[in-house]
Amino acid sequence: MINFDADKIIITEGSIEKHMYIVLEGQVEIFIERDDKEIPLATIDAPNFLGEMAIYRNQPIKYSAKALTDTRMLVIENQAQLESFASKNLSLSATMMTIMGNRIAVIDDLLITKVEELNKLNVADPFIA
Repeated sequence: MINFDADKIIITEGSIEKHMYIVLEGQVEIFIERDDKEIPLATIDAPNFLGEMAIYRNQPIKYSAKALTDTRMLVIENQAQLESFASKNLSLSATMMTIMGNRIAVIDDLLITKVEELNKLNVADPFIA
């Protein structure tokens, strides 16, 4: 377990993380920073999670995260620990699957919208090499 006070940065955009967080209590803001301004992307309320891609990819994180309230989290250090935790906590596993499905649906909607916008502008298909 790890605790973050309100306004504490949890993840910094551009960092390479090796773990994910399960938010057990509190609220976290996901944001990007452009021209010295924070642009909010999402607010995560417990129970939820963030940083899951860090377990599967060795690439810089594309966002920052900070605690909006005092927050308590479980740190998952690697893929094997996540799989073990998920197998022992089936209810949380189901919740995580629902959250991931919703996140994918939102990304699909955004992608379709952007492709439609590009097609209206007669821009070449960005997915065809």
